[in-house]
Amino acid sequence: MLRELCKTSLEEQIKEIDFRIGYLKERKKQLIVAKEREDLRRFVEAAEKNGLSPAELARQLLARQA
Repeated sequence: MLRELCKTSLEEQIKEIDFRIGYLKERKKQLIVAKEREDLRRFVEAAEKNGLSPAELARQLLARQA
């Protein structure tokens, strides 16, 4: 990879790095959303195992915030 970068101009290298950064930032956002969904799914499953419906869980969480 380093050899490839040496063969290209500095501007081309900057463009390539900017492209990769943009791609990685977007991928990071996607992974964060997926993790949040998975965390929420696990949280709801744990609540259901303890006998709470999703609606009851939401009521309890809202009551704590008040």
